[in-house]
Amino acid sequence: MNYKMGIAIAIIFLIVVGVVIYIFIGPSSIGQPSSRVSSSVFLQPIKIGYGIGGLTPTPTGSGAGAIYLQTYARITKLANDRHALQQLTNPSDPTTSPQILSIVKLLEQAATKTISRKYLLFIPHVRLPRISDILTNRLNAIGQVTSAYAAGCINDKQQKKAAQALTALLIFGQRLWRHGLFVDVRTCGLSDIDSAAAGLRMLYKFGPAKNLYEYHTAAKLLAATDSASRRWYSKQKIVDVLNPHSGDMAYIVRHDRDLSWRLDAMLELGIARWTTSYAPRAHAIAAFLRHYTKSPNHWISAAAKRAYGMTAETMNELANN
Repeated sequence: MNYKMGIAIAIIFLIVVGVVIYIFIGPSSIGQPSSRVSSSVFLQPIKIGYGIGGLTPTPTGSGAGAIYLQTYARITKLANDRHALQQLTNPSDPTTSPQILSIVKLLEQAATKTISRKYLLFIPHVRLPRISDILTNRLNAIGQVTSAYAAGCINDKQQKKAAQALTALLIFGQRLWRHGLFVDVRTCGLSDIDSAAAGLRMLYKFGPAKNLYEYHTAAKLLAATDSASRRWYSKQKIVDVLNPHSGDMAYIVRHDRDLSWRLDAMLELGIARWTTSYAPRAHAIAAFLRHYTKSPNHWISAAAKRAYGMTAETMNELANN
């Protein structure tokens, strides 16, 4: 009799544990994914369906990554806050600004070199998701001042200098896109590719620099970039939101084929843990994040730790940014 009672108690205990686990980390608590993220197309990496090879110079060596880090350090020194960045990106004559010229020349130097690193990191840790991030602002500023310099060269009838600057920006953008780790860095890359391709298309269409081959290459690249951008920004509207859908974010973390979006969704889950008013969901998110802090992927575990460590104070910091 005691033996049977022991078995019955063990079974009841297992059932209770199972129910608790289901409540706190099961799909019903963290939320079911919506149809907008569960399609196989949504989870596939977004690619630009046309290469930039026809617009690039012949490589002369390696070390582009180090030069890009030097470029970022230069713009940080020139403009260490948003006000200074705004002044730098709105010059009266960009072609005569020594600060802008120093940035453009570094990009042009890096354009002739190869890059071998897997990730192009300007800050070597997972950043909190911010509405207005200073790193993103600085990367955007590099693209803006280079585009402004090229436009100034075109106005001054210096097409060769304009083409050189736009080509350097194109390669920089492509490298941010291919070698950047975080979503916002890769978004800067998309923007740079789009700006450079549009400028080169115009430059090669008519005038002293007219070149039909280069024009058609730039036009095809611009169309491919626009197509990729539509998919990219549509995904951003789902992932980078003020009130993240925890079921969608968890699904992206588990299944997305692009590490950048998995990291982004992980951080959004850290926000969702604090924005939900449903206690079992908050517990389920916490358990989910805690599980991924032990991921064998360094970046996934780092993002999970950052997200799990978010507090009410973190939420206030993000809200006031």
